[in-house]
Amino acid sequence: MKINKTKRIGLNIESWIDALVDENSFKKVCFEQSLSVFTGLGEVSGLEVAIYGHNPKVDQGFVCSKGALKIAEMMDIAYEKKIPLISLVCSPGVSVNEGLASGHNYTQVIVRNIKYSGIIPQISIVLGTTMGATAYSATLTDFVLFNKSRSTLMVTGPSVIEKVIGEKVSIKDLGGSEVHSETTGIADFVDKDISSQISRARALVSFLPSSSAHNPPLRIETSPVDKIPLIPINSKEAFEMKSFALSLCDSGEYMEFQSGFGRSMLCLFSYIGGRPFGIIANQSKYNAGVIDCDTSVKTAKFLNMCDTYNLPILNLIDVPGFMPGKTQEHMGLLRHGANLCKAMQTSTLRYSVVVRKCYGAAAFIMMQTRAQGGQYVWALKNSKIAVMGHDGASSMLEKNLTEQEYYDDYEDPQISLNQGIVDEIVEAADLRNSLIERINRDFTPANLAL
Repeated sequence: MKINKTKRIGLNIESWIDALVDENSFKKVCFEQSLSVFTGLGEVSGLEVAIYGHNPKVDQGFVCSKGALKIAEMMDIAYEKKIPLISLVCSPGVSVNEGLASGHNYTQVIVRNIKYSGIIPQISIVLGTTMGATAYSATLTDFVLFNKSRSTLMVTGPSVIEKVIGEKVSIKDLGGSEVHSETTGIADFVDKDISSQISRARALVSFLPSSSAHNPPLRIETSPVDKIPLIPINSKEAFEMKSFALSLCDSGEYMEFQSGFGRSMLCLFSYIGGRPFGIIANQSKYNAGVIDCDTSVKTAKFLNMCDTYNLPILNLIDVPGFMPGKTQEHMGLLRHGANLCKAMQTSTLRYSVVVRKCYGAAAFIMMQTRAQGGQYVWALKNSKIAVMGHDGASSMLEKNLTEQEYYDDYEDPQISLNQGIVDEIVEAADLRNSLIERINRDFTPANLAL
């Protein structure tokens, strides 16, 4: 999606709201100048949303007990109306001056984060330093949006850490955008500034349904602007899969989910034929496109989100297998891989395309065949589908085979077509039309009804 550039936004509640909602659409529910939070209803591109946020001008943004109850009240309104909930997050936690009262009341917010999860979209825009209970609340939401310069999220601040355990660490090294986009995977989107960050939130609201009980909005189909890239014949050569994915997408528009985390897998929100899609794709530019612990965690979360909000899935496959080695095994690769396998079993429609190579157990997670409940599997001409590649298999075969002989006997997609694993072999230039034709056939009134 296009993230529109807007005027510079100030560090105050009024500026954040003005940038987020349509002009003159915000209705205050609670906006007391002396209160630590604000709440209200507004519209984003004509769609109603519920909003709450922390007020950094009152007690540095610490949330008082009354403020916590006002947030919980706003969350209930969002749930009753079945509309997205957007939080503008900038708080060092619950009020220390009030003692247990504020912490006790903020548990009502946490409970609702969990209770309403998977029912209404919850989007957290982290605008400044956020710690403790407010940080946990943001992390529990569907989408966590950061900006590079000011967003931080952590359990405890640097000063407390130094006093308690003697460790000195900067606030950015502790919980800044780089940490949460590349190491923890908590930050789902990172934009350069607050303006772009809030525009990202508007784009998300426009892309998603108002609740899990609805379908996401359609739009008029537009042609791709990206040409189909040249696909290297040598499957060991790195290939920019994003270029291929965008050659299928309307207007080449997309939002990349967790772009800095688990980089050997792309997770994209986009449109194909006017229909919103979740796209996952092996990215051979990073670790040859293998599936490791981080990519498993990231992709499972993305798939669960798509399933919750009724987005069909498109898998673009170029996978050599799971990442081997002691480090990954000890990090729980089997557990994370199993969770990915579970997440792939969506209730939404699943389509798969073997773009280049498709090997091992990872192949059968990515390649959602009819036997696994998938809708359709395409394979591009000259792609390779097998238990493993030639190099790995050569020592296990009874006779030595050249790479071409191995391809003819084991990897040729025609073999998978004959076995009913693949449904169709296509040229890359014909894939988009074939995909749209198949999707339109599958999206009947019966399976569109929720």
